[in-house]
Amino acid sequence: MQFRLTLVQNLPNRDPSAFTVTYTFANGQHSTWPVAAIGPDKDRNVLVVDTNVNLINQQNVKTRELNAHYPTAPTTVDIQISSVQPALEEEPCKPAEEKLGATGYAIDIAMDQNTVNALSNSGYYLYGFKGVQTTMKGGAPLVWFQTDTFSLATHIAWEEQFQAYTSLSAIIPRGQIKASAAYDIDLGQTLQVQDPKGTGTVVQGGTSGAISILNQTTTQFACGISQVQDVGGTPTATPLCAFPLYGNGLDVMAPIELVLLSFATLQINTGTVIYKAFSQGILINLTGVTDRAVSFDINKGWSWGGGAWAQTVQANADIAPLLIEPTSSLSAKTLEARQI
Repeated sequence: MQFRLTLVQNLPNRDPSAFTVTYTFANGQHSTWPVAAIGPDKDRNVLVVDTNVNLINQQNVKTRELNAHYPTAPTTVDIQISSVQPALEEEPCKPAEEKLGATGYAIDIAMDQNTVNALSNSGYYLYGFKGVQTTMKGGAPLVWFQTDTFSLATHIAWEEQFQAYTSLSAIIPRGQIKASAAYDIDLGQTLQVQDPKGTGTVVQGGTSGAISILNQTTTQFACGISQVQDVGGTPTATPLCAFPLYGNGLDVMAPIELVLLSFATLQINTGTVIYKAFSQGILINLTGVTDRAVSFDINKGWSWGGGAWAQTVQANADIAPLLIEPTSSLSAKTLEARQI
C-alpha cells in the first residue's frame, strides 16, 4: 500500500538509509513500522511511501512521526506527520504539472553576464512573494521563496497545489511563521481545527475557489496558505501569507496568480513576515496565463516590455496592500457557502 505523508517540516537535504513510521496511541503504546520511500526523499515535506501496514486505518492515534535514518550523525531525525493520505501508485512518476490535475505556472528572468556576476559577487538572493484574496484584514505577506541559484536564464515554477496551516507563532515584522500543523487541501475545502495544538481535519465543503480554516477551539492561532513552488529544484510547499485565526473564528483565503520578485543582500528565511520591499521589485500578474518573461539589469532594474500585467515596486514600499486583497466578492461567496 502506498501513502502520501505530509510533514510539518522538510526532510534533511541528505541521502537517507531507511525510513520508519512511529504511531503513538491514546493508551500510551507505540508501534513502529518500516516504510520504503517512493520517489524524492530529501529536502521536502511530502513523502510517498510503500508499506504493508494501513497507515490510515489505525484507531485512537495520538501522534504520527516519520523516523528518517542516516548513515552519519545525526543518524535519526524524527519529524511529525501532519496528514496521511492514499497515494496513487504512479504518482511519483508523473510530471509535476500532471499531479492531482495541478496547473503549472512559470516566470522566466533574463539577465546579462555583468548582472549575474554583480549579483553573485555581492551576495544577492532572489526573493518571491505571492498574493491572496481574503475576507478579513490583519494579514501579512510571507517570504514564499529565497534562492541564490540564478543565471543568465532563471526559471521560476510553481503549481496549484496547496496546504492549509496553523501556527502558534506571532505575526510580527521580521518574525518567522513556523507551521505547527499543515494539511494538503484543495480549493473549496475547509480545515477544521479541533485541538489547541492546531491540528485538525480537512473536510469537503467551503467557499468556492478558496481555502477555509475554521477554528473549533478557543485558542488563537496564526494561519494561512502554503503553495508548492519548485525554485530550489524540489517541489516544496512553503507558506505565502499569515492571518490571525481567533477562537471559534473562520478565515477564508483565495490564492491569486500575483507574484512579487526582488533581489536583496539580506538573508531572510522563507515564512518570514515582511511588510516593506527590500529593494526595487517587480509585481507580476499571471491572471489568465501560465507564464511570463521579464528581464533584470543590475543598474537599470526590471523590465518587461511595458505591458499592463506588471509594475515596478520601489524599495521600502508597503507590499501588504499589493499582495493581500480584501474582496467583497469572496465575502459574498463565503456567506453563500455558510447559507447565512
